[in-house]
Formats: sequence, C-alpha cells, structure tokens
Amino acid sequence: MQTVSNITSSTVASFKLNGERIDIIPDQMVKSANSYSKRVGDLLIVLNFEEVAENMYRWTVKLTNKGVAPTGQITELYGMDLRFAVGCDAIWESINGDNSSKDSFMPRAAQITDGFSFTQEARGGRSSQGDAFPYFDVTSGEDTVVFAIGWTGQWKYTLTRSGNTAHVVAGFCDCDMYLAQGESIRSVGALVYFGKGKLKARQNFRRLFREKLSPAAKTGGTMNVPVSLQMFDRYFWSVPEWRNEEGQINSIECAKKVGYFNTYWLDAAWFEKCFPWGVGNYNCHEGLPNGLRPISDLAHKYGMRFMLWFEPERNCGGTDTVTDYPEYMLTIDGNNQYLFDLSNDEARLWLFDTLARVIRENGVDIYRQDFNIDPLKFWREHDPVGKKGYTENKYVTGLYKLWDDLVAEFPGLMIDNCASGGRRLDFEANMRSIPVWRSDTNCSPVKEDTPNHYWNQNHTIGLNRYLPYHAGSTWDTKAFIFRSGMTKGIACNWPAMDDDFDVASTQKPLSELIAIRDCWDGDFYPLTEATHADDCWCAYQFAMKDKGFCLFFRRENDAESQKTFNINAIDITRDYEVTVSNEAYEAKIMTLKGWELVNYTAIIPNPLESLMLSYRIL
Repeated sequence: MQTVSNITSSTVASFKLNGERIDIIPDQMVKSANSYSKRVGDLLIVLNFEEVAENMYRWTVKLTNKGVAPTGQITELYGMDLRFAVGCDAIWESINGDNSSKDSFMPRAAQITDGFSFTQEARGGRSSQGDAFPYFDVTSGEDTVVFAIGWTGQWKYTLTRSGNTAHVVAGFCDCDMYLAQGESIRSVGALVYFGKGKLKARQNFRRLFREKLSPAAKTGGTMNVPVSLQMFDRYFWSVPEWRNEEGQINSIECAKKVGYFNTYWLDAAWFEKCFPWGVGNYNCHEGLPNGLRPISDLAHKYGMRFMLWFEPERNCGGTDTVTDYPEYMLTIDGNNQYLFDLSNDEARLWLFDTLARVIRENGVDIYRQDFNIDPLKFWREHDPVGKKGYTENKYVTGLYKLWDDLVAEFPGLMIDNCASGGRRLDFEANMRSIPVWRSDTNCSPVKEDTPNHYWNQNHTIGLNRYLPYHAGSTWDTKAFIFRSGMTKGIACNWPAMDDDFDVASTQKPLSELIAIRDCWDGDFYPLTEATHADDCWCAYQFAMKDKGFCLFFRRENDAESQKTFNINAIDITRDYEVTVSNEAYEAKIMTLKGWELVNYTAIIPNPLESLMLSYRIL
C-alpha cells in the first residue's frame, strides 16, 4: 500500500474546472503552517492539511473566487482522491448506517478484485442513513487503511481497482456550479489512517480520533457520557401531565431516588404544541408557566446535568418561526414541513441567538439536536440556476458554524447529535458532538418483532470499529437487556413514576456500569461477530493497560451453557483480580494468573442470560 512518507507528494484531492482536471498535491503548492495554496486564474485553492497523529491525516479543500467575474464551472470536487497499492487478498469492509431496523450498523464486506468498482452515497442528505456509512477500511496483507468522510450531507465515494492499484475518490453527489465574486465552497473532509493489522488499525483510529479530534480532546481525552433517566418514550404519549412542571419535578425526584444518574434528560415535551407539530416554537407550553429553570435548578441541586431536546432545522407550518420568519425557510410545494435555511447567514445568526437564549435562560448543560427530515430534496429545490450543490454546501458549513458558535458561547456545552437516531455520524459531526441516542430502535421495549437486546449488541460491535462514543437505551433492569444497551452511557426509559416501580432493581445494573465505565475508553475487541442469529453467543471486550471487562450473552436458542474465549491484552506473567457477575448480578471475586485468564471459559446456565467479567492487574 501507499506509505505515509510520500502522501504530501501525491494527489490527495481534485476537481474539474470547465472540464479540466486540477490535481491537488501538497508539495506542489505554497505551504503556510497547516495549509497549502495555489491559484488557478482567479480561483484560490486552499488545502487545509493536518497530520493529526503518526500515520493519521486530515484535510479539506476550500475554493474561493478572488476575481470580479464568475469562475468557470466547478465539477467533481473530490475532497479525497488517493491511490494505493493492494494485493490479491484486498478486502473492503464497512457497516450499514441506521434505518431503525435490524440492519442498523451491521457489517458489510467485499473482495476488491481487478476491475472492482463500488460506489456508496448518503441517503436523503443524512450522512449515515440506510446502508450508507461514511467510514470504511481496506485491508491487503498486513496493511489496513481506515477512511472517514466528514460531510453532514449528501456525500459519495467510489472505490475502484485496476491491476495492483486501488483508487478512492470521495466528494458530493451534487457539484456543478460556478462561484460569483467573493464566493467560497469547501470539499468534504477527508480523514485517513494508515495502519498494520486490521483490528489494530481500527483500534488506533478509534483511539486517535477520541484523543485528538472528538469533543473529548478538550476534556483530557475522555467524555462524561450521559447516564440518564429519559422517560419521554414511556410517558409522553400516554401520561400528558408528565410533561408539566409538577410531572417533571416528580421525574427528577424519581431520578434522585435511583441515584447514579449524571444527567436528567427532557426530550421533545416542553414547547408550545409539543412534538411533533410544535417544532418551530421556542416558548414553553402552558404546563410550564415558570419555564424550565425550576427543572434544571432541581437537577443541578441533585448533581445532575440538564439535557434538553431541540430540532431547529425542521419546522412545522403554523409555528412561530415559520409564521414570523418565512424568509428563513426552505420549502417544497404541498409540504407542511419546512427546512430552516442554514445556508442563509442572517437566518443562522437569528437561530444562534434564539438557541443561546433558551440555553442560557433555562440552565441547559447538554444541547440535544434532533433532525427528523431528509434535507436533500429541499437543497436541490433551492439551488440557484447553474449552481447545483451550492445550497447544500452553504447549509452544511452553516450547521458547523452554528455548533461551533454555541460551544464558543457556552464553554463545556455538550452537543448530542441525533437524527432519527444515528443518521448523521460522519466524522465532522462527531468532532463536534456525540450520539447519545444511536438508533430509534430504542424507542420501544424488547418485543418479539423488535428484539432490541440483540440489535443493541450488534450496534455496539458495529459502531466500535470506528466511533469512540455512542450510547443506547434500556427499558428494563434485567441484566441481559440492560447490559445489551449500555456503553459508557445509557438512557434509562424506566417506569420510575409508577407507584409499583422497584427502585432497588436499578441499583446493581447502574453500579455495575459505573464501576467499569472508564474502560469504554480502552481498545475494543469483538469476541464474536455481529449477527441476527438467535442460536449463538455474543461477546465483546474493552481493554485498558491494566484492566478491562468482557460481556457475554447467550441468546435464546443457543444450546451451549459454556464457551471458551481468548481474552485479549492480558499479561500472562501477572496476577489479576477477576470479578464475575451473573444474570442476577451476583458477583464472585477471585485471583487468576494471567495465563489462566487468557483462555477463559464463560458459563451461562440458561438462554437469555448474560455474564460480566471484569479484571484488573494486582
């Protein structure tokens, strides 16, 4: 494969100007700090190129018209354009995006033979929807290259092979535009890691992204992911008084009784007309006469952060924003849902001021931004003549500007990125936010036709190939279900306000999560593959230098009560304190030699039961 030593002397991006290809090669441009530049007529090309860490590179391209007359037509703007050597064993691997089904985040693979050609593109303008996922890797021999695309919109990439050379280009689905005087556009972001060994390359990519690029980079390399009580899906539709001030105060009192929660989460239940038809209103409904400050103050008193749901991009007809600011809306004839125009600087500044007011007045610590609409049709409908893709380009960069400005205004503000679940998980979004609700499959409890416990296990295995942070949910305290949904955080959709709710049942699962919580920052090892089968075990491991844990799940129709697994990253010369906790959260503590722990036989007596193994060096 291509070595990292010569990447700056190679083409890393490209575009066409009036049909003529322009290669972007860093060493053929003028260097200044982390940027490279050159002019083609009046068009200024700036390549922002960063060596994030050893063997990891990130870059974007910005094009600006510095002249008076319009530029020629810009097409095929590829923010990533790389060639590298591969052998006969080359394989492409990735996972699905999210579509709130059993297939969300499931693995995909294909052999890359001579003549291979594969194109993947986003769906509907959301960057990780359906089968599209903006991370993938190519392995040949001992070499693995991990690729990630940074564009919270309609990206596409094509991977081809000719002879012993593979070629990947990544850019926009829509790009056929000129730039008027002073106008700029940018490319998709490119992030590439060159590694040795597929598993190790993925682990290094995930670790380096967490430490260098994710929001954790600002907080010492780790994130305080929400462990929260979130009862919207349980009570919003069936108990209207839950959304009122008294109901919310009672909810927080319930959270205090449970303990362990670092966050109280109020979802889409606070604004006039509520969800879904009130999206576009920013004033509290009549059941919250004092606003949200009494709720956030009580959460803070009990040591919890306050997380609040917003959906600023989708607006419904008849709401205040649509009525008062129709010029800020992108519309489609016959559609009563509007897209707030983030490509409009004036509109974006108004939205920033509005969101900042709500955050400030109501003591919001975690800004949760949902997005329940496909924007692509709106973008395409509003492109100026001769400028296909321009509206999307300005919209997505406007979204980044909005998020960056909010964090600058409120240092320490956490952004939760939701889009009907995990449908906007490209790396530019994940540099600014974390997905606390990774899929809407969690909107309902485990049922026969929605085995969310299995799906959550698969989500953890799939997403941890590339992402350092994401969180699921649970509707139950049963170990098999709770452990399936937990990561470093979890949303507990428990019936905590019911008179017969068993608070005691919450203590062992939450205390177990808290005890091993920091290990989610360790290296991830899938001990089994993600699968829909119910006659198997599922298992995975997270390992730090001196400690770690494994989770084992015996699914419903598996006949074996014990299986032996190879436990990774164990020093066979050291002694370990090992804690084994069964389905009843009954813990047994023992001392094992490293060589004994390496090949561990897990025993799970009954189907639909689980086992937690945690360990630390003595």
